Amino acid sequence: MITQQTVEITRNEPISDGYHRIRLNCGMHYASATPGQFVTIRLPDQAEPLLRRPFSIHRLPSGDADTLQIEILYRVVGGFTRQLVRQVPGNELDILGPIGHGFSVRLYEHPVAIAAGGIGVAPLVFLAERLKQAGMDMNRVMVFLGGRTGTDILCEGIFSSLGMQVSVATEDGTAGEKGLVTEPLQKWIKDNNPKMIYACGPHPMLKAVGEIAQSHGIACEVSIETLMACGLGVCMGCAVSTNDAGEGYRHVCKDGPVFDARVLV
Repeated sequence: MITQQTVEITRNEPISDGYHRIRLNCGMHYASATPGQFVTIRLPDQAEPLLRRPFSIHRLPSGDADTLQIEILYRVVGGFTRQLVRQVPGNELDILGPIGHGFSVRLYEHPVAIAAGGIGVAPLVFLAERLKQAGMDMNRVMVFLGGRTGTDILCEGIFSSLGMQVSVATEDGTAGEKGLVTEPLQKWIKDNNPKMIYACGPHPMLKAVGEIAQSHGIACEVSIETLMACGLGVCMGCAVSTNDAGEGYRHVCKDGPVFDARVLV
């Protein structure tokens, strides 16, 4: 059930250079949210920016008996996030959610890969926690984190604490292997027999991951990062091309943001 609420900020703190994590009180209906779904946010009583801003649900930490909390991981890149980073506990935000189609959470007997590029890690932490809750053997889950530089590598400790193995790659070599995150992913696939790849990150990365999955006959779900206007499938501002002759285009906000990589052009 998509609900609009005014919610209280309980925490807003930096986790890396240019990256912050904000925690919000919210309604109990978020207990049924799925990894990959998102919320749209605006600052109450402010006309600018005009459009709400979308953010993946990062985590669902427990609140008290009558309250659930959600966490949003965000990068400070524009006017709205520069305002967001100045918000303090006790301030309020207007949120709409949970919105969209998320990742499938299944148990696999074969290895599973999670690939994240930069801020694309945000919904994948929620996914990892739900896989563990579902009873997945976390030794079978390999996480690949990539970024331009070391400060873009986020949440490595969270994945490790869940019992997953983590591989890191940065383009400048300041953390982990030097290169793209797809390079260690390809090497790992050759020595394992994965049945699923989950991915979120920049479009070129998702394209590369989708092609790798297709070439090896591996199922792949990708979460697309894009600008949205309404967030409800009305304005067509987030339409993407698909291979589905009957559809042609789909809305990232309503039909996604998670898609089977095979349907995307």
